[in-house]
Amino acid sequence: MKKILAILLIPMTLLWSCSDDDGSAQDPQPNMPPESSMAPNFENFEDDGGRMAAVNNWAYAATSVGVYSAILYSNLVVPVTAFRVGLNQNATYNTETELWIWEYDVNVAGKGSYNVRLTADVDGSDVDWTGYISLSGVFEDFVWFEGESNLEATAGSWTLYESPQSPSAWLTVNWTDNESTEVSTSTFTIQKAGDFFGSSISYEANANADYNRGVTIVDTNASNTIDVDWNHPSGEGRVKSEAHFQNTAYHCWDDTLNDTDCPS
Repeated sequence: MKKILAILLIPMTLLWSCSDDDGSAQDPQPNMPPESSMAPNFENFEDDGGRMAAVNNWAYAATSVGVYSAILYSNLVVPVTAFRVGLNQNATYNTETELWIWEYDVNVAGKGSYNVRLTADVDGSDVDWTGYISLSGVFEDFVWFEGESNLEATAGSWTLYESPQSPSAWLTVNWTDNESTEVSTSTFTIQKAGDFFGSSISYEANANADYNRGVTIVDTNASNTIDVDWNHPSGEGRVKSEAHFQNTAYHCWDDTLNDTDCPS
């Protein structure tokens, strides 16, 4: 009787073992880092062709922010666009590599159509992200960006590289995203050699503040710090730069972008 019972229990034991192994083999799917970690919203500083000549305070803020906006949306438009598109894609889990994988195509205006493979390697509460980008017939699986985060995507970092032809780091990012306080931050630091090496722009979105967007720009080339705060979407805001204005006061603009006195 004992032999018969043992024989009956063997397949059940194997079934339980397989079920446990299968369940532990798949790492939990991590949350994607927020869009602001690589692509903050600077649309309030886009010029329509005439505003730069008509206003002063906003124009200075827009020009300052525009330097960093150009790096993200011109020089690094391929990896930034690839990441933004990936936010709306579904992932699959590869049991052999033990990676979560997002794979998709993205068309970048004026640049071409790219294949993107974004992977997430989960180790406990830590996640390593790698963005492989390919352009058919030109290059394959170039790591254009990589980074780290926690599983909940409340904090992390990125490194973005210049290009397949010049694969050195151009920009690093340290970011946070707190859903409970509705505050997210991203600090972009230029790593590319040149006049702006070491310069940075720190971006903050705070849903509870009157000026719900803000940046602090540290320009190492000019030894200057610029603080810009604005409301999205109304557009009103303020800027402070001792080197430019020769004082430490804020200089404001209204929702038509015209200069105005700052609130006391």
